[in-house]
Amino acid sequence: MNVPTTVTEAPDALPCPCGSGWSYDRCCGIYHRLEQAAPTPEALMRSRYTAFALGGLGGYLIRTWDPGALDPTLTSASLDQRDQQWLGLEIVAARNAGARATVEFKARFRPWHAVSVELDQTLHERSRFRRHRGNWLYVDGIIDPPPGDSPSRNAPCPCGSGKKAKRCCLQ
Repeated sequence: MNVPTTVTEAPDALPCPCGSGWSYDRCCGIYHRLEQAAPTPEALMRSRYTAFALGGLGGYLIRTWDPGALDPTLTSASLDQRDQQWLGLEIVAARNAGARATVEFKARFRPWHAVSVELDQTLHERSRFRRHRGNWLYVDGIIDPPPGDSPSRNAPCPCGSGKKAKRCCLQ
């Protein structure tokens, strides 16, 4: 990920949820505040994960979604919902091929209603991105079901879209 090489931050600066080790203000916050566009697909992936983790950034998620791939039923308000507690992000691989790219990641989460860490789950996705007018956009992703398990059709989709799994990633 392309991050600053030096950091001077207040001791109370919160770490970025994307796991970069930088403060939110110096990491994904600069993209969420539209101070600059994410320079790489991995940076965009991290900022989108952070938007889901923090909630309330549905407008950012819509802006960074390829308009031709965006489900018209998704709204900024529906993406603002926080159905899961996001626990951590692991980037498995990132590949660029000109104006197209993929980022494979694993995101750990726990449903809000869960009372035990035994209900923690992992979302494993290979996301596709494309560059349009100099900006990277999220196109879609292929979700690998957990070994020997797949989400219930009527359960909330583990990708965090706010839709039922059958109307989202299980299609």
